[in-house]
Amino acid sequence: MKKGILFILCFVLALAYQNASAQTGIRAGWNYPDVQGVEAGANMGFHAGVYSKLNMLGIVAIEPGVQYSQKGCKPENIGSSPKDRLHYIDFPVLVRVGIFPMINLFAGPQASFLVARKYEGSTDFSTIGEMKNYELGGVAGIGVNLPLGFNVQGSYDFGLTSINYDGKTTQNSVIKVSLGKSF
Repeated sequence: MKKGILFILCFVLALAYQNASAQTGIRAGWNYPDVQGVEAGANMGFHAGVYSKLNMLGIVAIEPGVQYSQKGCKPENIGSSPKDRLHYIDFPVLVRVGIFPMINLFAGPQASFLVARKYEGSTDFSTIGEMKNYELGGVAGIGVNLPLGFNVQGSYDFGLTSINYDGKTTQNSVIKVSLGKSF
């Protein structure tokens, strides 16, 4: 299943690059992640990546991308203020709809792959352990196009499948604020 999702995302990216009206860009920003289903606080992080925007019907665009994203949480009731940083590679495929000349709404599916974990607390470890190494989810948000190809956006990433955090049914939840530049 993971290979199929990755193949589809790569295919969509290849189509976007072949289209003459495609724009590529970079995006980076701040993450406010949490793990839903456990008592935990947010563990701030960042994200950075690339995207390709394929303009379709004037106000509609398809935007596949790939980005590194720090997720995780600060588990509560364990003592010594632990931090659990989860490192993911995200593959969002967004549909953007322009509602005003500078403002757009977007949403779409996202496949995420856990590539590393760093737990800092009473015992430090970096093993993924029993956690699932992939997650299927969604993204929704609002973007603003700025002059000179810059853009800013706010989004909410949410997991639809369990990551099996601490042996429980849990999902990632991330609020993101990003600054991007289209070329």
